[in-house]
Parts: sequence; C-alpha cells; structure tokens
Amino acid sequence: MLDKFIPIKFFYFLDLIRFNKPIGFLLLMWPCWFGLAYSNKYYYDLIYLYFLFFVGSFLMRSVGCIINDIIDIKIDKQVKRTYNRPLASNKINILSAYIFVCVLLFLSFIVLIQFSILSIIIGLCSLPIIVLYPLMKRITYWPQLFLGIAFSWGVFISSVELYGWIKFDYFLLYLACIFWTLSYDTIYAYQDRYDDIRNNVKSTAVLFGEKGKLFVRFCYFFMIILISYLSWKSSESLVSLGVIILILIGINILINKWKPNSAQSSNYYFRKNNLLGGVIFLYLLFF
Repeated sequence: MLDKFIPIKFFYFLDLIRFNKPIGFLLLMWPCWFGLAYSNKYYYDLIYLYFLFFVGSFLMRSVGCIINDIIDIKIDKQVKRTYNRPLASNKINILSAYIFVCVLLFLSFIVLIQFSILSIIIGLCSLPIIVLYPLMKRITYWPQLFLGIAFSWGVFISSVELYGWIKFDYFLLYLACIFWTLSYDTIYAYQDRYDDIRNNVKSTAVLFGEKGKLFVRFCYFFMIILISYLSWKSSESLVSLGVIILILIGINILINKWKPNSAQSSNYYFRKNNLLGGVIFLYLLFF
C-alpha cells in the first residue's frame, strides 16, 4: 500500500542499509552501552549518551553496509544470500550509493560532535578500519577480527567520554567485545562458507571448517571470563559469579544446538547474539 505514495527506490535505499535487519546496528551499539553500563555513573546522567550511541550506531552501521556492498558488488552477485542486494542487482547505481554514504557520514558527524574533543578524535580514528574491513576477506582468513576491532570501538569512546582517557578496565572490555564479535561473526560466516570457498573469499568459517564450533566456544569462553572478571572487580559479588555461570551454560546450550552446515541454523543462532548483548548489558549494569 505504501508503494502508491512512496517511490519504490526509497525502499531500495532502506534495503541497502539493511533497515529490516536491525541486529547489525544493535551489535554495534551494545559495546558502546556496555561501556556506559560498566561505569560508576548514575544511569540517569547517561541517558543522553545512550541515545547518542543508539543513533550513531544506526548511522555508522548503515555507512558500513553501503561501503561493504560497493566493494563486494562483484562477489555479491555470485552469492545466493546476497545476489539480490540493491547494488548487486542494479536497483541502485554506485553514484547514488556514494551520495547516500556522504549524507549518512554528515549525520554521523553531527552526532559525533556532541561528544568531547578527545572522543571525537578517537571516533574518527575508527574510520580507516571501517573502510578497510571489507577488503580483509580478500587477504586474510581473519576478517572477523577486523570487524571486532571496528565494532568494539565504542568501548574506547565511552571510556574517553566518561573519564577523559582509556582506562585499563575498558581495554579489557574492548578485548571481551572482540572475542564476542569473533564468535557471532564466525557463526554468521558459516551461512556463506561454500560460496566463499568457491569465490576464494576468506573467513574464519573457511579457515576452521568442521572445527568451527570449537573456535566459537573458545571465543565465547574468553569473552565471558573477561566480563566476569570486570564484574567481580567492580562489585565483588558472589551472586555475579553465579549469574555469569548461568549465562555461560546458556551459551554452551546454544552452541551445541547450532548446525554449522545449515545456513538457516547459522542465521538463527547469529541473531540470538542480540539477546546475549542485552543480557550482558543488564549484567554489567547491575553488577
């Protein structure tokens, strides 16, 4: 019905930024919110920062999607899951995509300048990583690591914004988020493993193959170990240890149910990480 009032191309642009798949920007947002939740500041003093990180994550994830699709346009045409994306299917031309990126970057900059000068500098330092990330799958089996470096960057911004420098605890939180990204993006990569092998695209899914579950389990374990250490250091609560054990058991159950050879299973358990992000956020907020 909306098609009668809104040009169809508008919906192509929404598809270009994965508007109907919000998990991407939420996974970018959670590390930012982890940093705020872990702080000793009162939550009502941080509401504006929560809002800024929410909007900023949406905008920057949208930028990342477009840059990724521009760089991968030829590969996307040969992959079952991506051949119908707006750029790969010629629904949107490259020039329009570049203009849209510029608009989103301008809006992102408006959000960024609401932070302190040092936070702005730290935020701008992430841009080269965002641009280079899509190229990593061509030269290394560890593009998931570079995504983790980029997606976890909000932890540094939150530390600088709250304390004026990057505290060691926040560096550990950053590492925890990198391990988390390695976990969920490896699960995600298993959707395209056979297409990636055929197109000579590298990923941790291609690298580890049948041992993928072991690698994912290892990364989740180190993420939880770091989170539990930070929580214990902050609260010294035995209850927090009990809760983190329950979280670890839940993660282990999900990994056991995950079927790496099934694209549907990989997509399903990848999306479960948004729920995990919410659980970790609440855990850091209360402990």
